[in-house]
Amino acid sequence: MMKSTEPQYRLLSRVDISLPRRGGVSWGSLLKVSQTRIVLFSKEDYKPNTRVSLQFRFQTDDGKEAKETADAIVTWQCGNNAGLDFDPPFASDRPTSLLGRYLLKRSDAALDGAHSKVLVQPTAPLPAPSKGMETVLLVEDEEMQRTVFRKTLEKSGYTVLEARFNSEAFMLYKRNMDTIRLIVTDVMMPGISGRELAEPLRSTRPDLRIVYMSSSPHPELLRYRVLSEDMPFLQKPFSPDILTRKVREVLGAH
Repeated sequence: MMKSTEPQYRLLSRVDISLPRRGGVSWGSLLKVSQTRIVLFSKEDYKPNTRVSLQFRFQTDDGKEAKETADAIVTWQCGNNAGLDFDPPFASDRPTSLLGRYLLKRSDAALDGAHSKVLVQPTAPLPAPSKGMETVLLVEDEEMQRTVFRKTLEKSGYTVLEARFNSEAFMLYKRNMDTIRLIVTDVMMPGISGRELAEPLRSTRPDLRIVYMSSSPHPELLRYRVLSEDMPFLQKPFSPDILTRKVREVLGAH
């Protein structure tokens, strides 16, 4: 079997950040990278929903270089760390984009300084999520989001029971506790939190699975112990594929 002759690029940690309306270029260091979002260390202040242009640098061991530009939207900032979602998200079959053709994997070593590197490995397009047949209890107080999430899960084969608030969720669960396999709940809602809703139910049903979602930064939810590291979590906003993959992952893990 012949080995691929395609260069094995490494991603330099420094990223140039352009804010179209402000002008000029700042820079940040990569902390985490995926095909849908990145987390950067930067001393620049970014407001949520700010659109920016990012320029990534790739390099092979023999010094060959390449650059790739991507648009992104700032979703959160906490201290010197900022999270951004690619807009539009990268498709794994984009032939002209290094970021689209490669899945970026961060090494265990910290990315300190502009000369740190991340190995970029070739990857095939992600498989489509498998169809589900389970019943999911969806708890979301925002009507538009709830409708989108419900339609996404129903399209993937799930039976969805939707609740606008906690008392409605308790009632639906009581009526359907023998069939509900998973609860997908927003963390921050009027009244009790999603965790305060889900954990008492799970204490009586160890096989009941929970997925939490929030627009609040995940590091903040962990810092203030709203959630813990082992709790499946979705950072809003997320794509339909990300929702169905997470649901299938959590249900299929047990």
